[in-house]
Amino acid sequence: MVDPSPTGAGRTRARWMSRRAVSATVALVVFVPGCIAATVWQVGVARSGNDIGWAYAVMWPLFAAYSVVLWWHIVHDDPDTVGLRGTLRLRAASANVAEETERDLARDEAIRRAEAEDPELAAYNAYLAELARRDPAKARRRS
Repeated sequence: MVDPSPTGAGRTRARWMSRRAVSATVALVVFVPGCIAATVWQVGVARSGNDIGWAYAVMWPLFAAYSVVLWWHIVHDDPDTVGLRGTLRLRAASANVAEETERDLARDEAIRRAEAEDPELAAYNAYLAELARRDPAKARRRS
């Protein structure tokens, strides 16, 4: 049975068995042995007298190590939070925050106007604010 919680085994299984992770793992399984074979070949070339072969013999293991790092990020990074999708999601979230801020400012202005017209409302709001200051935990539970 798959764990329905977002941080459980179901999410881990979904991450490792996604098309993205499986493709990256297959590419890694093919590429790293190829880098090892190229390293062995370049060591043979270098030992036969071609000095540039030593540079290539060092380069191929570095390519293999970089591919492992790249694979790790492909498997573990969430594509919805990085790259273009992440940028678009961040922009949408900041636009929502801006809209909420504008609504809050408009609401506060409406309350100030109403309090200016009605002193009883202003006194009642001041009373509620004082109650909230005395016991903020209770005020949060009620709202």
